[in-house]
Amino acid sequence: MRRGVSRGFVIATVVIVAVIMLGAGVYVGKTLYGGSGSNSTKYLVVGTNIPFPPFEDYNYSTGTYFGFDINFSVLIAAQLHRTLVVDNYANWDALLADIGTGVVDMGASSITESGHVGYLRNASMTFSEPYYEANQALLVQSSNSLVCPTTSGCTVHNMSSMKLGVQAGTSSDIWSAAYLVPNETGGSVTGFADVPTEITALTTGALNGVLIDYNIALAYASNSSGALKIAGPIFTHEFYGFAVAHGDPEGLIPSINFVINQAEQNGTYQKLLSEWGLG
Repeated sequence: MRRGVSRGFVIATVVIVAVIMLGAGVYVGKTLYGGSGSNSTKYLVVGTNIPFPPFEDYNYSTGTYFGFDINFSVLIAAQLHRTLVVDNYANWDALLADIGTGVVDMGASSITESGHVGYLRNASMTFSEPYYEANQALLVQSSNSLVCPTTSGCTVHNMSSMKLGVQAGTSSDIWSAAYLVPNETGGSVTGFADVPTEITALTTGALNGVLIDYNIALAYASNSSGALKIAGPIFTHEFYGFAVAHGDPEGLIPSINFVINQAEQNGTYQKLLSEWGLG
C-alpha cells in the first residue's frame, strides 16, 4: 500500500499514554498531529511497523506501544520538546515511502541503513547514525532437524531447497533476492505483507522456514510454546538507523544523533539493551 491507499492505523501518544483508534483508510500522519513541515512542532510523528519484538510492538490491553525503538523515540521526542505520536503502518513499503516524503517525521522500525540495502534506501530517505548491529536468522519448526553451525551460520546451501518466507521489502527480502534466489535447487522464497502472516504459514507447514532478523526470530521462538526454533544465524552484519525525509528538511538528524550518543555515554543504551534482552 502507498500513500492515499487504505491502510490500518493504531495511534498512541506514548508520552501521555492516550490512545486514538482510527479505522482503515483514514489518513493520519502530520495532517492531524503536525510536524515542522505542517507549521507545528508540538508533536513528533513516528512511523513504525508492528509486531517486530523486541524493537517495536503494541499492548492491546493498555493501548501503548513498547520496545527498544519506542524507548529511543521517547528520548528523541523529549530532546525535541515534542509529544510522541506513534503511527503504525500495516504495510512496510508504505512506511518507507511515507518516511521518505515526510508524511511522518521519523521512522523507528528496525530499518537497515547499511550495505546494499542501505544504499538503495539512501536514495529516498536520510538516516541517523547507526544504533544497533543485527544479523538475520532462519526460523523453522522445532521438528526440523536442521542445525547450522553457530560460528558460520546458515548458508545458501542449507536453504536452497527450502520453501521460505520473508517480509516483502525488508532486508531479509533483499538479501534472499541477491543471494538465495539465484542459487535455488527446488526451493522458493515468498514475500509476505507482514510478519504474523508468514509466521502463521510456517507454523501450519506451508513454509519450511522464515528469514527474519535474529532477535525477532528469537522472540517468536521463545513465545511459540516450543513449536519454533532458530536453525541458526545468517551473518549479514547490518546496522539499524532512524530515518527521516530525504535531505532531512526538518533538521531532526542532529538531535537524533545527539540522543544516540548521549545514551551510549551515560549508560542508558546498555540499560535498554539489557531490558529488551539484546545484550
